[in-house]
Amino acid sequence: MNPFRTFRIDYVFFFSFAGFIAVLITIMMIVSYRFTADEQADSASMYQQAVLQQLNKQLTDQMSAVEQTSLAVSINSPLVNYVTMKGDYYARKKARDELNRDYLAPMLNSSRSMFSFQIYMKDPLQVDPNANIQYLPLASASGESWYPAVDKSDFLWIGQREVGSPQGKQQVISFVRKITTLDGVNRGILIINVRVKFLQEILTEDNSSASRLLLDSGGRMIMHTRIAPPPGEINAILERVSGDTGHAHQLLAAAGSLPEKDMLTVWSRTSPGSWMLVELTPWKVITSGSVRLAWTMAVVGAAAILLSLFFTLFLSRNFTRPIRKLVQLMQAFNPGKRGQTLPTEYRNEFGSLFSGYRKLTERIERLYESLEQHYKAQREAEIKALQAMINPHFLYNTLDQLNWMALEAGQEKISHVLELMGQMFRIGLSGGESMISIQEELLHVDCYLKIQQFKWGEGLEWHFDCPEDLRQLMIPKLTLQPFVENAVMHGFHGKRQGRIHLTCAEEDRGIRIRIRDDGIGLLEDWKTRKRHPTGGYGIRNVTERIQVYFGPPFGVSLRNRTDAPGTEAEIYWPRLNQQWGQDQEGGGNHVDHRYRG
Repeated sequence: MNPFRTFRIDYVFFFSFAGFIAVLITIMMIVSYRFTADEQADSASMYQQAVLQQLNKQLTDQMSAVEQTSLAVSINSPLVNYVTMKGDYYARKKARDELNRDYLAPMLNSSRSMFSFQIYMKDPLQVDPNANIQYLPLASASGESWYPAVDKSDFLWIGQREVGSPQGKQQVISFVRKITTLDGVNRGILIINVRVKFLQEILTEDNSSASRLLLDSGGRMIMHTRIAPPPGEINAILERVSGDTGHAHQLLAAAGSLPEKDMLTVWSRTSPGSWMLVELTPWKVITSGSVRLAWTMAVVGAAAILLSLFFTLFLSRNFTRPIRKLVQLMQAFNPGKRGQTLPTEYRNEFGSLFSGYRKLTERIERLYESLEQHYKAQREAEIKALQAMINPHFLYNTLDQLNWMALEAGQEKISHVLELMGQMFRIGLSGGESMISIQEELLHVDCYLKIQQFKWGEGLEWHFDCPEDLRQLMIPKLTLQPFVENAVMHGFHGKRQGRIHLTCAEEDRGIRIRIRDDGIGLLEDWKTRKRHPTGGYGIRNVTERIQVYFGPPFGVSLRNRTDAPGTEAEIYWPRLNQQWGQDQEGGGNHVDHRYRG
């Protein structure tokens, strides 16, 4: 009888491990168990890696804050304007004082890490190498040791160095970033100097006596604590470094400045390509006390390992077999497809687990079918609701035009307007269909523009450029009119004339229509601007309908023209013939499966 199929698992494990632990405790009472040298090194390195990882995160936060600050300062309009300013001395001095007083000085005073700013520019008013905010000649930067590296990069960290200050020379670490205008021209160099003492406090906050090094992504030393190894030692250390974290036992050949050659090296970096923290600890410190027990533990450890392997193998196989089976079934589970059968021979907790999983999969199958049906119904209702939103919007604007015509024109014009409106409403209703031909959609837009022409007269012009073979293809109805209306109502606002040009072309996967006007164009905040309570829904409605029907890569885009003043709208949808429109109306489910990106 197999106890793992009959008795409770906790009882089986209790009595099984009780006997095993009793034997193990007897052995441990005779011989004190200690780790071997490698085990102690692993334990120490794990602790050191955890400490280095925490310190690295703190350094990353501080140095990332400096990088973000440098980016904000380098693109700051007052700074860029001052660096590029020419002419009057007093105007430049006033701009510099305001920049220092209102922006740079408060930033330095509010930061514990940042020590000073150095700004290299073409023609500084005054050069003070001991100020907290220094303006230096750009030509003098080429003589600095860090300039060749900066010349090949837009920004980088440079190692520990000395800079002037009102209190004398100070040790800093510097971040350098070029000051570039919007047209891509380099106008200067910004250097943010960070206090070395502040970063060293972070590295030594755990009171460790080990030597710690901060290296950049290229292996150059940025800063250090206690001892600064020469480049030869750093290269020897980096030869064994692999991965973001780890440790190695190294015998350094070039240990001229280190008290010991035999070292435990532990390293950690927050992400690939970032800077790395390295901690050097003498090997004899790590292994002290373990050498004396090495030979004693060899014999006892071998016996204990063999015994534990036997019991562990026996217990783990019986315990993990049903679990592995369940995991395999869970990974192979796919709603709608029949998978492997569940075991039925277990009568204990594993039996309850398999039974519960069987019930769960059955419920998931039923829920999946229900959700699929609900999803299809919801999508059909959503499409109809989105399509219905545009009719009241257009009716409002049309009635507004009728009101204007009633005040300004005679009955003949009103009769003509009503005739055009009748054509538009007939196209809009289209027998309840959601798809109409491009020819009908263009007729709908033409009627709208003819109504508007009663107000604009000869000042309103339009032209449709659409090949005859494309006019018979299908398009979601009421798609183009909102963009034309937006051009007339907003693009031509305050103007006496305007022109609209509509082009239709076939591309690889569908049809693309461009609507261009020569109006005032889009405002800078048009995406975030609050919509008027009586408008602004037409274009959004078209965008949502295209997304619901077809999904990426099809959709709507709206932007300012690059070749002339005005706005350009693009509507992109798949090539649809009349047969597709009939199928879609009848089934309602063809859109998702055929035209989703």
